[in-house]
Amino acid sequence: MYCSHFDLDRRPFDETLETEAYVPLPGREAVLRRLRYGVDQGSGVVVLHGPPGAGKTILARRLSAVLEGPTAHLPYPALRPESLLAVIADEFGIAPIAAQPPDLASSLKTLRGFLATARAQGQRPLLLVDDAHVIDDPATFECLRLLLNFSSAGPPDLCLLLVGATDLLLRLSPALADRLSACGLVGPLELPETEAYLMGRMRIAGGNRPLFTPDAVAQLQQASEGLPRRLNRLADLALLVAFASGAELADGESVSLAVQESGIYPHALTI
Repeated sequence: MYCSHFDLDRRPFDETLETEAYVPLPGREAVLRRLRYGVDQGSGVVVLHGPPGAGKTILARRLSAVLEGPTAHLPYPALRPESLLAVIADEFGIAPIAAQPPDLASSLKTLRGFLATARAQGQRPLLLVDDAHVIDDPATFECLRLLLNFSSAGPPDLCLLLVGATDLLLRLSPALADRLSACGLVGPLELPETEAYLMGRMRIAGGNRPLFTPDAVAQLQQASEGLPRRLNRLADLALLVAFASGAELADGESVSLAVQESGIYPHALTI
């Protein structure tokens, strides 16, 4: 709606998990390198954790894109082992499990064959488990651990990336925690990172100039608490407010109105 007004090809702050929208901030890139090392050199389990809205999933997808191997993305992992393995097989594009309904033994056998074939071809599949903190059944964690027992030679044939909230590490079973090879924390953005993030998203959308005044950036940082998901929503609304008033830039007043409209307030200001 406001794109032509601000000389943009598309809305810069759409909520998306596409890796094209990833902004390579130094802190995020450091986490990515740590995770990459864990994938390449470790024993199979890599953990990415942080508060909701911090950008964990897009960072995890960026990692999978860099690896360029088979990837299965499990968006909801709180499943019984039999269902979990069937979903994983489907995400990897494997033919349906022979046994119907699928049982644990047949599912493990099918996945083992797939993983062994992939390693023989020089690939190491990645299983990305999103929202892993919602897993509350020890059998589910044990099922994931069993997949790491499949090894053609050297490290496990599968790399397991667990993504979740900050308490994820406390929820891991001891057997799975023992196989942890790398852990990355994604926290809120600091003010300079917020400024770089805003400019990065605008460049991705075809922009070549700042669209927020310095006081607007500071207010966006405070109101979003540095969380990209909130930042996207507030920045989008602030640009809409600026467009509606015919302004060339979103200023502090635009952000204030965006905050009121969104209902997003910093925790420090809530009662």
